[in-house]
Amino acid sequence: MTCLLITAMTPLCCAQTTVTKSAVNVALELPDAPGMVGRAHALGAKTPAIAQSSGTPVAQAWRQRTRPAGRFDTNITPDEIAPPLSVSDKVLVGLKDSVSPLSAISWLTSAGWSHLIDGRPNYGVDSGAFGERLGASVLRDTSETIFTESVFAPVFHEDPRYYQMGRGHSILRRGLYAATRVVVTRKDDGRATPNLSLFAGDAAGAALTLTYYPSKNTSFREGMETFTGSLGGSAIGFVVDEFLDDALRIAHLKKRE
Repeated sequence: MTCLLITAMTPLCCAQTTVTKSAVNVALELPDAPGMVGRAHALGAKTPAIAQSSGTPVAQAWRQRTRPAGRFDTNITPDEIAPPLSVSDKVLVGLKDSVSPLSAISWLTSAGWSHLIDGRPNYGVDSGAFGERLGASVLRDTSETIFTESVFAPVFHEDPRYYQMGRGHSILRRGLYAATRVVVTRKDDGRATPNLSLFAGDAAGAALTLTYYPSKNTSFREGMETFTGSLGGSAIGFVVDEFLDDALRIAHLKKRE
């Protein structure tokens, strides 16, 4: 699984090395939570608040937030107003997100790749090994999601949802924005903050694997590799969240707006 994540992240990492420091700063300052947007909407503002603290102009392609998002939606489009989440809401968001269709795809992909290369967790390649890998993948991904969104997001007062940048920006800019959500998110009031809930959730999920992975995979080093692999997987997941709607439109599985 780690090899898959490293392979998938290599093009993004290479692209990031060519981005200037100012571009990185811009990416980290882009709004991705409803705090400032929600306050502007409540005051009757006609345009969404975007990067106000940095003094950057409102992007022409950024769409006004006019329609409400579902309370338990985890992928918020640029035109949606996301409601504030209570502690109980975050618990339910985490539970819902842990068993979503995309989660199921992640379980199967992770288990399939691990079985193909006989990688971590090392159950072998006999007839029952894939089932063991699939079960381990379900346990790891589910526990990481619940720890992150249902446990640590309330503790750190962070918003666990992903806010799309959306069309009208370059693919590189959107990809950079999505990948950096691993390290930066927003608190419930809209202020930018290190993504402590994700780091803590993935660390807790990786530590838990030491109780059910084969003995070969229960050393501290193995646990750290599981943790870093999970962070890489989270980055890929955010990129998928950013571009999923575009892919569905191209495939004529979602109505064009």
